[in-house]
Amino acid sequence: MVSGMAQRAYIGNAGNSTLLVVDLAQAKVLDTWGPFAQPWSVAYGGGKVYVAEYVGRPDAPSPAGRVVELDQKGKALRTLKGAHYPMGVAYGEGRVYVASSAVDWTGAVRGKPEVLAYGPTGEEPVWRYPFPGERLGYPQSLLVEGRTLYVATTWGLLAVLDLERGTVAAVFALPGLLNPIRGLAKDGQGGLYLTGSKEGVGRVVHLPKEALAARGESAVDLSAQGRILADGLPDPWGVARVGRALYLVTSTDRVGGSGPGGLWRLNLDSGKVERVLVLPTRYTLGLAVEE
Repeated sequence: MVSGMAQRAYIGNAGNSTLLVVDLAQAKVLDTWGPFAQPWSVAYGGGKVYVAEYVGRPDAPSPAGRVVELDQKGKALRTLKGAHYPMGVAYGEGRVYVASSAVDWTGAVRGKPEVLAYGPTGEEPVWRYPFPGERLGYPQSLLVEGRTLYVATTWGLLAVLDLERGTVAAVFALPGLLNPIRGLAKDGQGGLYLTGSKEGVGRVVHLPKEALAARGESAVDLSAQGRILADGLPDPWGVARVGRALYLVTSTDRVGGSGPGGLWRLNLDSGKVERVLVLPTRYTLGLAVEE
């Protein structure tokens, strides 16, 4: 967080092709940046904001989409190239990681899925990992935790990618709790918060550190270890932890709804969840918060 500035959240609004800048303390929109082409995922790190433009059209030229790096005033600094239908972006250890899903908005596979990494300068990836999409599904949401990259896939699986070895170290599933998994956030103790839905009903789930210790290529069912923190939400996506609260965005106004999305706050001590801001349109998906 920049000294002297209110802590800000950045929300990717695919519904109107903008990035919303929100003052978290006041739950107030400070600015609107754009236009962007389907801003699907947002990351913050090193004083920069990263916006993944998904561009899900089946007829989009390859590579479809890109990631834009911005300063904290919304000025574009560089374009990260090479990702194809990028659904996720994350920052960690001085690098920017991008989920090159290779899947268009109909679900058709159009190319080879990868996870890409970019350095602090340059437009081309410095590292490419061919993601095993045919076995695990296609990379969607990302979260960096030290030298581990968590990858939520389009099949509702959570892959654990060892960044040092460049291998999938473990695969988890939560069929009794979440499918699909939309958003990932750290709990500060080695565990994870996850957003998504079960049979169309939105949820927030916590996985403790102990549940994530298993290793192996076969998917481990963590449904019994997960704890539901919130239920009945309208299609939650991006999530971030701020102190003793979780902030999350929902893509619409109610379960099965077609109205505008919202910014919500979940108090981790009381369990109370409330919508703190109604967003401009439907399809609000990405969320990043200044650290």
